Amino acid sequence: MAYTFLRGSVSLLFSLVIILVLTGCTSSLGTQTPLTGHLTVQGSTALQPLATAAAALFHEQKPQVHIDVKGGGSLFGLNAVTSHQTDIGDSDVYADPAVYPDPNLTDHIVCVIPFTMVVGPGVTVNNLTQNQIIDIFSTGKIRNWKDVGGKDLPIVPVVRPITSGTRAIFRRYILGGRDEIGTLLRTDSSTAVRDTVAHTPGAIGYLALSVLNPSVHALAIDGQLPTPANIEGGHYSFWSYEHMYTLGDSNPVLAAFLDFMLVPTVQQLAQKLSYIPIANMKLPTAVGPSLPGTGLSYLPGVYESEFTRRESF
Repeated sequence: MAYTFLRGSVSLLFSLVIILVLTGCTSSLGTQTPLTGHLTVQGSTALQPLATAAAALFHEQKPQVHIDVKGGGSLFGLNAVTSHQTDIGDSDVYADPAVYPDPNLTDHIVCVIPFTMVVGPGVTVNNLTQNQIIDIFSTGKIRNWKDVGGKDLPIVPVVRPITSGTRAIFRRYILGGRDEIGTLLRTDSSTAVRDTVAHTPGAIGYLALSVLNPSVHALAIDGQLPTPANIEGGHYSFWSYEHMYTLGDSNPVLAAFLDFMLVPTVQQLAQKLSYIPIANMKLPTAVGPSLPGTGLSYLPGVYESEFTRRESF
């Protein structure tokens, strides 16, 4: 009799425990707090089209999260995030620890952006060699389009401000580190470059493919266009990784948006906007020389990872 009573008591106690656990789970699910908050994103105008579109998609899924995206240039974005003026600093270039020593500064690489040389409607040239670009933008040896097979029309180089990450990439990979001469824009904006070139006879400039439109036309460099195949094959060097820098990512809204930038929907959108999804690039794999301070190795060859292509201001 005592055994029957004890067994019944144990069964009853077990049932009560199960009910309490299930009730607790249901209560927890029913009262889950929706994601709320506000983020600011500033910096690269090359990344701005994707960041803006992704922010709008994120807001559709999380209506109580508001994300403001602004440009200003890569240097502006890096300075803003490191001075706690923005949550995310977008940059076309790597933040050199010698310049930005904050150990909490965290790099989130979200895609690759191809850049291109552009000219206005009155220019008939479709290709320039790298040396010709150097002689147009740096040495000043070439000053008329007729010198490179075009019309008798003065060349007007459009130069971006020093805050521009695109300018930093251009100087390093196209000009070989040389300075530029030409018409200096006061505003660091890819669309400002495009519009200035489109409305200035004989003008030439450079910008991200993400802002290219029919008002200007792209030039090949040494016969190569900024296609994913040419970039991945090492035949076209005017491109960069797009970085979203934060001071850590402990903020749940911030962490959720950074994760969202890498979901297939956003990466497919990036491809439609002329970026290259990060998964398509050949990053460090298994063997090869060790990269100092990273604990990683890379395969030697034409493929450049973020660890071998660390362009900075």
